[in-house]
Amino acid sequence: MTSLGFTPASEQDVFRIETTGQSSSKTKCALSGEEARQFYETLMKDDAKEQEVSRRKDYDRVHQNKQKNRRVRRRVRAAQVQQDQTTSAVERGTGSEREEIQRREMAARDRSNSERSMELQGLKLLRCAHEGDISGLKELLSKGVDINFQDTFFWTATMCASWSGKRAAVRLLLQHGAAWVGVVDTQGRDAKDLALEAGHSEVLEELECYGRSEQKHAQSDSSAPRPQWCDVCCSKYSSSLSSHLSSTLHQFSLRHPPPTPYYCLPPSSNSYKMMVRCGWKPGTGLGPEGEGPQQPVPTVLKRDQKGLGYGQVKRAKVTHFKARDHDAVKPPSRDKEERGEKGKRKEECRRKEQKDKNWERDFRASFYL
Repeated sequence: MTSLGFTPASEQDVFRIETTGQSSSKTKCALSGEEARQFYETLMKDDAKEQEVSRRKDYDRVHQNKQKNRRVRRRVRAAQVQQDQTTSAVERGTGSEREEIQRREMAARDRSNSERSMELQGLKLLRCAHEGDISGLKELLSKGVDINFQDTFFWTATMCASWSGKRAAVRLLLQHGAAWVGVVDTQGRDAKDLALEAGHSEVLEELECYGRSEQKHAQSDSSAPRPQWCDVCCSKYSSSLSSHLSSTLHQFSLRHPPPTPYYCLPPSSNSYKMMVRCGWKPGTGLGPEGEGPQQPVPTVLKRDQKGLGYGQVKRAKVTHFKARDHDAVKPPSRDKEERGEKGKRKEECRRKEQKDKNWERDFRASFYL
């Protein structure tokens, strides 16, 4: 067993029941009342702490639930407010649409009523014209009834009055501008045809003579204008004033002021200013009394090298030019004859030079024979 390395137990390692029992009894006897009291106090403190922690957790949980409930209430309240607004807007929209529809219906009803009333008044006008009721016709025309109103058969008040032979009614309608020429019914008859068919000669005469009498009355009213005197033309004219003012006689008789003379010297030049300082008035002539010439002295611009008075004399004119005018110093164009003569002279000189060169060449070649 020694080879296996067995180590025998010592006395200290021997387990004794007696000693252990004594120690346990000793430990049990060693626990005092104070220690027990402390032990219970610690237990109670731990229980109080656990209760406090659980209470706080419950309080936090309740607080969180309250906050969640508040949020849910706010959301529900906001949704209700938005829904109320939308419903109110829809109700307002529907209300406005209803009002618009009602307004349109009222307008259509009023329009139909007005058209119906106009139709009734027009039919009443036809009846008054057929019966010859002058007062009724005047009353209806004063209310603005259409004098050319036509019924379903296209009859007008003039047709009704002509068919029934009411000459006074026809005259009244014609005086108020009733149209009858070209206005026919469904059978193509006008007021004249109806009067002729009914045998009312006085109405027929009224219709035929109304236009002529109106033309004669207009001609008598529009009398010829009296001739008037024109001081400019020293003659009388019977036309209108505008046509006379635009006539040739009046335009030639007008005395227009003389045009302002144009001086070659601009008013800003020193010469112009010097003449003004010396007493000269612009627009007058030279001299102390202003009887001298008013325009510059005409001259002839000489651009050749010929003597004065040689050849044909040119017509004098004002040859003043403005500053930096290139045409004033432009050389005259040469004539074709001068150009031809100069070309001939050049050709002769060239031929003579060539002839001299040929003679000199032949003369030098004769020494080398």
